[in-house]
Amino acid sequence: MASVLGKTWWGLFSLLCFLLISVGIFLRFDPIFRPQNNLLLLLLPLIWGSVLGTIKRFRPDLTVITPKNLMLFVWFNKLVIVPLEIIWVGNMIPVERHPNQDISTEICITLVSFGAFVVGWSCFSQKQMLRPVVAFSSLTTWASVYFLVALVSLSLLYGSLENYLSGAIFTYVTREIVEQNATFVGFLANIGQRFWVFGVLLIWYKWKTKKGKIHWLRQVPWLILCLAGTLSSNRSNMAYPLLTLMSAMYAGWKTRHSFWLVMLLLGLIVLSLFFGYVRVQSSLDTEGIALLFDNYLEHDEYITYAHQLYFGSPYQITPLLSIEKPSSTLLASLVDPIPIVGKAFREQSGPYVYNLAYHQSLVSQDKVIPVAGELYYNGGYFLVTSGYAAIGVVYRWLDRTFKDNVLINPPLAAAFFYLALLFNATLLLSLSVLTQFLVYNAAPALLIIAANWSQIRKAS
Repeated sequence: MASVLGKTWWGLFSLLCFLLISVGIFLRFDPIFRPQNNLLLLLLPLIWGSVLGTIKRFRPDLTVITPKNLMLFVWFNKLVIVPLEIIWVGNMIPVERHPNQDISTEICITLVSFGAFVVGWSCFSQKQMLRPVVAFSSLTTWASVYFLVALVSLSLLYGSLENYLSGAIFTYVTREIVEQNATFVGFLANIGQRFWVFGVLLIWYKWKTKKGKIHWLRQVPWLILCLAGTLSSNRSNMAYPLLTLMSAMYAGWKTRHSFWLVMLLLGLIVLSLFFGYVRVQSSLDTEGIALLFDNYLEHDEYITYAHQLYFGSPYQITPLLSIEKPSSTLLASLVDPIPIVGKAFREQSGPYVYNLAYHQSLVSQDKVIPVAGELYYNGGYFLVTSGYAAIGVVYRWLDRTFKDNVLINPPLAAAFFYLALLFNATLLLSLSVLTQFLVYNAAPALLIIAANWSQIRKAS
């Protein structure tokens, strides 16, 4: 137990404040006249401080780029930044009920999901780990195949370099390309583009084994090469490959100034949200980008709205609480994104039900149903608890497998890091998006794991 717990003064202080505020809410709570929403929201950053201050296994890694640090950054935004943002500037997520509505249920769901995740993470058994294995042979051959698949796919999808560059920036071009390629060949080409990053990774690893220790600046061209083949109007399609490559390239990077690193990441989030402004334009020039950026900064309500939306405001759960529960949506949500097969399940899926409640009529299915909300909708707190405990176990397994292999077998470690990025859909997005990621994005990483499978079995 001593190896799990590591009490700090700020952890105990956060826990004491959490308990005092909880008692205060209990004594004064009135859902009609005194809903105490601000105090409810304060429980989220306090539970974050309590957990980090008392559980060693849940503190950041010194190494910068790991699945664990990525996971902690997501929860930090969800439990600290977003609630404080709502208290300071207000809720930016439109809800049908009164703005001062009681959000006790939404807060409880968020608290239970985080608590269950921490239990799943902390109780993970080390005996389940895969032992480290050496890198597989024929790196050049594998890299050539990955590059070939990616280049053919890009050619089939975009047809020309001009279409590729514009489709990588503007959403409307991407939409036209998707509609034009809504065939089985287009589906395979969409998957094939994801092979590019692992082609770069394999060639980089071949180069690194000959060069030995390399200065970090000399590795930047590899990141540019990675970006050249992963351009997309979807931000995750560019960010995930870059992070995956960096997880192997900069495996030795240590955290020296955690605060400034977090500030840098928050700044990058603000820039990435600006990309949402850019991609809906029909065309842009240098002057147009400057004017658009000025407009973006002036309308800071969009920044807070987008941040609350993407990182999970408790208010996102609100539409689900007023819906009369039909049969379970879980299976339909998981099957919905699968081409052809998913059509029969669409109207029973979580995204369909959620958007119907959100818009009061089905005008689109663009709003993402939060995983914690859908689990609660289908099985109450029991399903939220069991579901997030399982998510915590899986995430911990991915994290440990990455760390055990990153110095011995970087391609294999990067494959597990990539799967961890996709698995983040359980924290940020929805079950349907998780399936979508697995169908369209996971193939190149799974093939790397399969190529190492014989050695993995011998090691285990």
